[in-house]
Amino acid sequence: MSMPSPETLERDPDKLWVKDSELIRRLGVPEKQAREAIRMLERMTGFPKKQKLWGDRRYWPAVKQFMDKQYGGRQSA
Repeated sequence: MSMPSPETLERDPDKLWVKDSELIRRLGVPEKQAREAIRMLERMTGFPKKQKLWGDRRYWPAVKQFMDKQYGGRQSA
């Protein structure tokens, strides 16, 4: 997986729709481990699905909310 340039990361830190590569970067987990976990999470009810309308991207706020709920983090309003 290629890493986005620092300029791209600074320009788009709050983008809402993310590809799995960006999701993995935001999670801070090694790619192989993260891809395996994502495949497992996709079978769980409630994990945000990729949306064709948005280029097979996931809605980041929903992913974050799912993670917070599953792992005891602060709930978003």
